[in-house]
Amino acid sequence: VARSCDVSNRDKMLLLLEECAEVLPPIKGVVHAATVINDSLAANLSSEQIRDVLGPKVSGAWNLHELTNNLDFFVLFSSATTLFGNPGQASYVAANHWLEALAAHRHNIDESITCVRWGPIDDNGFLARNPDIKDALLKRMGGSALSSETALCALEKIILSRSSTLGVM
Repeated sequence: VARSCDVSNRDKMLLLLEECAEVLPPIKGVVHAATVINDSLAANLSSEQIRDVLGPKVSGAWNLHELTNNLDFFVLFSSATTLFGNPGQASYVAANHWLEALAAHRHNIDESITCVRWGPIDDNGFLARNPDIKDALLKRMGGSALSSETALCALEKIILSRSSTLGVM
């Protein structure tokens, strides 16, 4: 089943999960990788920017947390920016910190959880489409970006290790 759905809208998520339950076996895993990039310095952020960035990550993760159960895996995509910050991404960093808090909560209640603080991935996604931003980020951070193949291999190892929150850079 492939459907487009706003994960931050609980009612729409519930309808989608009910539709899936009619035609599929029980859901055994969730990978929550939603992201909206709407950068600005904290002093210049609008309420709309904050809502746009926090909605998919925070509300989306909470909806999935509440609406799914008995999972073999529940994966949240966070960011290495929670470890070292990023001045232009206050909302993004805050949203990822919230995911890490949800991971701690799920871990404390013995629910399946894997939260990965990803470093830059350069051959797919936002940075692949925005090479100037990628170059500026790598210059500030040092080091190099991950390939998506390396990231997926690391993700498999992290899930199998049952580690709740790790960074991959």
